[in-house]
Amino acid sequence: MKSISVLLVLLAFAPPLIAEPEPLKLADGDRVVFVGSTIVERDQEYGFFETYLHQLFPAANFNYRTLGWSGDTVWGGARAEFGPPTDGYKRLVTEVTAAKPTVLLIAYGMNESFDGEAGLAKFVQQYNTLLNDLAKTNAKIWLIGPNRHEDLGRPLPDPAEHNKQLKAYSDAIAAVASQRGYGFVSLYDLLSSDRTLTDNGIHFTQLGYATFGALLAGKLAVVAAPIITHPTGFMQVRKLVNQKNREYCYRWRPHNDTYILLFRKNEQGQNAVEIPQFDPIVAKLEAQIADLIKERGWK
Repeated sequence: MKSISVLLVLLAFAPPLIAEPEPLKLADGDRVVFVGSTIVERDQEYGFFETYLHQLFPAANFNYRTLGWSGDTVWGGARAEFGPPTDGYKRLVTEVTAAKPTVLLIAYGMNESFDGEAGLAKFVQQYNTLLNDLAKTNAKIWLIGPNRHEDLGRPLPDPAEHNKQLKAYSDAIAAVASQRGYGFVSLYDLLSSDRTLTDNGIHFTQLGYATFGALLAGKLAVVAAPIITHPTGFMQVRKLVNQKNREYCYRWRPHNDTYILLFRKNEQGQNAVEIPQFDPIVAKLEAQIADLIKERGWK
């Protein structure tokens, strides 16, 4: 009966079924925005996924922005900082909208999965609320399901029960994506590997992010074997990508924001005028990435 009730909730909150979007294709002027929790925030430290997108679409002059926030959920509570959870949700929607995506990748479900079946219906309802608000961006949307919990042996917990929950949440996200006509990628199935990809069962190592980046980029673009060998200059491009992402992070999520933007801004609030000064720095690095790709002859 519980499974039937969950299905009814999925159907009740979902829009009518429409066709899924075409495979990801990036062109000049596109802006890819990746939003989610820890998996997205840490992705900007490694840069593999973005670099693989450049490898797949070397001629496209596109921008890439990460808006990940560790511990975040579809309620946006982690972004509230010192305010109520509703402030976090407003911030989540505002930040994504302000980034002006043409392609929007959304990765939630890991943190919410710990609520188990009891929290699944509420998760689906809130995810649909979030998607309704983000649909106003008119971006092409892909939903990214949570990765599986690796079993790294004892004394770490046995992840078997949590993986059942993760699979249920991933399937629920797949249903939401299908009913909305959005793309969907199941990291739970995509990253099933004999290699150890995490440091604690959940959070990716560098190898994990390299694997995640290659497989996700290929899945989105529907390429059977997108990354076999790295093209010349791959690591140099990745280095610039990482530098660009750091500068952009300083721009949208400045250090000491309590003193610059929040309740202690009376102390350093005058420094807020410097935040937009990161924009030309980011633009310069993006131009360097494009020039290096052209110089290395990526095709």
